[in-house]
Amino acid sequence: MLDEAAAAVCLAVVGQVRPDQLDLPTPCTQWSLGELLAHQVAENRGFAANVINPPGAVNPEIWQPGRPETALEDFAESVNLVTGAFRIADLEAPVEVREFGVFPARVAIAMHFVDYLAHSWDIARAIGLADPMPPRLAEAAIQYAALIPADRPDGSAFAPVVAIAEDTSANDKFLGLTGRDPGWTSGEVNS
Repeated sequence: MLDEAAAAVCLAVVGQVRPDQLDLPTPCTQWSLGELLAHQVAENRGFAANVINPPGAVNPEIWQPGRPETALEDFAESVNLVTGAFRIADLEAPVEVREFGVFPARVAIAMHFVDYLAHSWDIARAIGLADPMPPRLAEAAIQYAALIPADRPDGSAFAPVVAIAEDTSANDKFLGLTGRDPGWTSGEVNS
């Protein structure tokens, strides 16, 4: 499953984050690294709860990020929750995804996959690591990222599309579709 592969990438990157790095900037300009990790924990918990419960049955506050200081210790548990829920999900069952609406589970899982993969890159770049995405995952994610509406006002789930040359890598194309500049760096050097 693509989402599980993205989870493995994200876990490997998060495993390299040190507590003293939680205040670093990320490509998601509204979030520090700790805030981004707290967002990911909340997303994992929200998707996990909503994929196994009917729309409207889960308190929407589950999607609200917790404290950035606890995100590192909560991360692996949240990954296990969402991965386990996705494994048993009825792929055609309706799933409520935050303010975005209700979708078949297969679509919700694809949304999570795109978000996971993009944020894996964000986290890696924030701590000075190279692009962690396997090209095969980026290639698979392009088809879903291309479906994200290009009209993205401030506060949208993704920043506006970044123009990327056609003859570039699948990774860079995916990053551009999700509003990321492949050359972004925080200035942090991970040793």
